[in-house]
Amino acid sequence: MLQVSESQVRLGLSAPDKTEAIRIAGRAMVDSGLIDPGYIDSMLGREAVSGTYLGSGIAIPHGLPDARDLVRRTGVVVVQFPQGVDWGGGEPARLVVGIAAKSDEHIAVLQRLTGVLGDPAEAERLGTTSDPRAIISVLNGEAPASPVSESVAVPIDGDTIAVTAPSPHGLHARPATALVEVAKRFRAEIAVRHGGTTANAKSLISLLRLGASGGQPLTVTASGEDAAAALQAIRAAFDAGLDEPVPTAAPAEEPAPRAVPADLDYDGRVIAGISASPGVSTGPVWQFQREELTVAETAPDPEAQHRRLDQALAAAAADLRNLHEAFWKKAGAAKAAIFKAHQELLDDPEMVVEAHALIDRGKSAGWAWRAVYEERAGTLAQLADPLLAGRAADLSDVGRRVLRLLAVVTESVAALPDHPVILLAEDLEPSDTAKLDPAKVLGLCTAGGGATSHTAIIARSLDIPAVVAAGPSVLDLENGRAAILDGDGGVLVADPSARDRGRAAEARVKVGERREAERLDRYKPAITTDGKRVEVAANISDPAEAVQAVEAGGEGVGLMRTEFLFLQRDLPPDEEEQFAAYQTMVRAMNGLPIILRTLDIGGDKNVPYLRMPAEGNPFLGVRGIRLCFEREDLFRTQLRAMLRASVEGPVRIMYPMIAVPAELERAKAITEAVRRELNVPPVELGIMIEVPSAVMMADRLAREVSFFSIGTNDLTQYVLAMDRLHPVLAPQADGLHPAVLRMVERTVDAARRAGIWVGACGGVAGDPAGAVLLAGLGVAELSVAIPAVASVKARLRAIAMADAERTAREALDCADAAEVRALVRQRFADAGGVS
Repeated sequence: MLQVSESQVRLGLSAPDKTEAIRIAGRAMVDSGLIDPGYIDSMLGREAVSGTYLGSGIAIPHGLPDARDLVRRTGVVVVQFPQGVDWGGGEPARLVVGIAAKSDEHIAVLQRLTGVLGDPAEAERLGTTSDPRAIISVLNGEAPASPVSESVAVPIDGDTIAVTAPSPHGLHARPATALVEVAKRFRAEIAVRHGGTTANAKSLISLLRLGASGGQPLTVTASGEDAAAALQAIRAAFDAGLDEPVPTAAPAEEPAPRAVPADLDYDGRVIAGISASPGVSTGPVWQFQREELTVAETAPDPEAQHRRLDQALAAAAADLRNLHEAFWKKAGAAKAAIFKAHQELLDDPEMVVEAHALIDRGKSAGWAWRAVYEERAGTLAQLADPLLAGRAADLSDVGRRVLRLLAVVTESVAALPDHPVILLAEDLEPSDTAKLDPAKVLGLCTAGGGATSHTAIIARSLDIPAVVAAGPSVLDLENGRAAILDGDGGVLVADPSARDRGRAAEARVKVGERREAERLDRYKPAITTDGKRVEVAANISDPAEAVQAVEAGGEGVGLMRTEFLFLQRDLPPDEEEQFAAYQTMVRAMNGLPIILRTLDIGGDKNVPYLRMPAEGNPFLGVRGIRLCFEREDLFRTQLRAMLRASVEGPVRIMYPMIAVPAELERAKAITEAVRRELNVPPVELGIMIEVPSAVMMADRLAREVSFFSIGTNDLTQYVLAMDRLHPVLAPQADGLHPAVLRMVERTVDAARRAGIWVGACGGVAGDPAGAVLLAGLGVAELSVAIPAVASVKARLRAIAMADAERTAREALDCADAAEVRALVRQRFADAGGVS
């Protein structure tokens, strides 16, 4: 049986933070002959994936499964930090138990620790003792810790299932936590029996006390009204491995470093990531660091602290509203929605109640607020679902915004230098990126993140070249080191050679020349070399952008998002306010057509006056035309304003999220009734093609409208079943996937047979390869972001439609989006930057 010796216990140490504490424990493990030094990095990697704080001042850092070959022998080392180390949840870790495990022998030690976990006084004693034998005797079972009543479950009567403890290491902290999360979703009492011991399935301490090794049989019993559902969910969780890596014939490997694209020939050290925003920049790198926020733990006047917290929350909410409004004007509604989401995170009543409860116990407002939001952020970061885990950065951003108003603020480093730099960071929170000055920031390179992250979206809107997911090695570059950021190629080049610098300068010159040529020719129509025309219109989100669309060379507005009128307010806009806005835009178009999309809001947006319940999956709920039917009063008011504005110029009305013919029939009937009330001429009506059912019913739908507009963003996520903002899946949610292109082909075919035209207004339309393929598939109008209008028109003027049609047909037979993009690059290498 595994035993702990005095040489494996280190007392009275200190560490400034969790990272250093783990390194100290790791070095002690190396000194004890348990691990190779490389295992320490794996311990830090584990902490980034799943926190190892158990509670009662005890943490158990250990490495990732793939690093077991760095374990020399199974064992543990105990490092005591009497002053405590913040482990991310507001409670200090005083006893850090570093684990090296080739087998499951360490489970016995963890089982003994559970007695300490449930006894705060015993945990405090071991965390501050100066006698190593006190710790050794507990971990070796010589002097068992006090029994803990809450961790011993009473057997219950009910239905049972038989399961097996996950291999290879049994029911340790991570799988036990996963089981607790499943069990707590149900009201039923749930117990787990192993041998003669029974545990409460909703208590981590209780489950750890079972000491169940990998492959050992367990019996799960549930009693209560939802017992059957609970057992079904628990069986599924065990079948899925309870978050344990699934054993395979060969050991799982960490992802290899991202490959450098073959066509990028740099002499310097190339660090490959993902292209998040195009452009090439050269300059010194600079590590991004935030200010340090210091708070006192206790405060003498609880009432004053309650007021301080309430005032800070109100001020932060006002700051977020102002930031949302300012960024809305700078980058558009979609990107500004990030800060709307932050307002929702701030408005969490449970967080506020918990913080006030801590103040009642003598804590300061700052300490209480930090403890609550860091605990929540830590919990989010540990979730297995990457989309939920990704919200941890957003919550931290919101929490720090309030904390700045409650804390003593000191700068950990000076602000950005006077000269422009390429900014390096682990990751950037949305508000960090939004405040960047493009004149001072040449580019961004982050170790984490994704191409569809909030940071990437904002970087593109500010026209800052960006590379994300480049890995932790970028953080090893010291301030001032020369580098090239190639946002097009998705790489950072450290210590570039003179040849590298020359190539980067040449690339910038070429891009500048091309953009200037496109700007001068922006009013020319997009007519291919063999005489076929494709209209290029603009997507806009407010009246001011209508003028910009025309000045950019847009041949109309292919999508006017009317949501700007309905968000950021307590009451809906009335008919006159909407009419004034639509009239302004129609007049600005000076005779060019404008497509006004009716309200497209769903449960993912907080609109107080709509009283919409939060939905588990808002993209499959009441949104778009479905909401218009739920609030027909708003729908009719909007239609009246649109139809009145149509007298001023060519207005087309488009309905979003039409899924079945019955929805279109109802929308048209309401529109016609409103038109007759106003006694205005009919307008062209169209629908968004965003869902697979609309594609499959396109032949029927085409008989009832004047045009289709394909929303490629939503169509992509619905066809591929991948959230286009998901940090893990988003790179795969590519609108040029053959499955999506086949949907486009089917839609165009149905429209042609009915004699109507098809446009596209999603992101694919502005993609260099996407514009070519959509045109080749027969899409007659491409509606793109205003800055992309001139470049898309120039791209289409450089190709022959016959070539685009042939390439599009071949793309339909490709296996995936990567193969499609490679095909387009090969065919149109010389056509104005198509890639």
